[in-house]
Amino acid sequence: MKIEPLSKVMGAEVTGVNLNGPLTPAERDQLYQAFLDHLVLCVRGQSFADVGAFLNGARHFGAPKIQHMESFRFDDHPEAGVVSSEDRDVKDGKRIIRGTMFHTDESFIATPPKATILYAIDVPSRGGDTRYVNMRRAYETLPDETKNEIGELTAVHYYGKKRAGRKVPSLTEAQMAETPPVSHPVVRTHPETGAKALYAHETMTDYIAGMAPEASESLLRRLYDHSTQNPELQYHHQWRSGDFVIWDNRATLHAATADYDAHEKRLLYRTMLKGAATH
Repeated sequence: MKIEPLSKVMGAEVTGVNLNGPLTPAERDQLYQAFLDHLVLCVRGQSFADVGAFLNGARHFGAPKIQHMESFRFDDHPEAGVVSSEDRDVKDGKRIIRGTMFHTDESFIATPPKATILYAIDVPSRGGDTRYVNMRRAYETLPDETKNEIGELTAVHYYGKKRAGRKVPSLTEAQMAETPPVSHPVVRTHPETGAKALYAHETMTDYIAGMAPEASESLLRRLYDHSTQNPELQYHHQWRSGDFVIWDNRATLHAATADYDAHEKRLLYRTMLKGAATH
């Protein structure tokens, strides 16, 4: 097994390992530590026979959870879903490219997943990168004054938040009824490493609890701009078929890039791993 950094910001590439088979305890520990250290881990050259085999590969890193978005998950494997160039909105049926705004997955539930995994089956000849933000470094590079300001704050996350220009797939009325607002700390302490990271993003963070609306919006905008507008905090992953990419939702944001030819096929399997409460 060989582990090499993908950038100076975050990310590592793993070669010489097959996630289809069993791993020794030492191999599994090495992989998991690389995931914690680098936040984004790309295991190259994987070949899973079906979605069940993909889920078995994911279990080397944790327990897959049932996917919240019923419209894009497998009926016989609800812990897995697809990300596809053929995705369509459940309400209007229009073709959509999901996740183009920076976000961390399922922060709109009380116990968000610790990690997301994508496995690339078909990728376009160019474009379709996934962009990642190192939110651990985003926190570290904040002015001390801002760190003190946000250290004890809590933010409300909500799938149904209303903002101009916000793009998310529709949920059915039943799904929305099961997705009430939840609160998370603005600065999240990683349960495994103890490192602090910003935990706020424009897609789902609605407002800061106990703060006047104008002040909340102003502070959140500062945090959003600081984390997502600085290329020195980002790594862009250029997909290859066979890539198995896992990232740490507790310390990263990610966004899809909608820049590939609409006639080209893109298909990835997706799962998320069970996490712990943020408080």
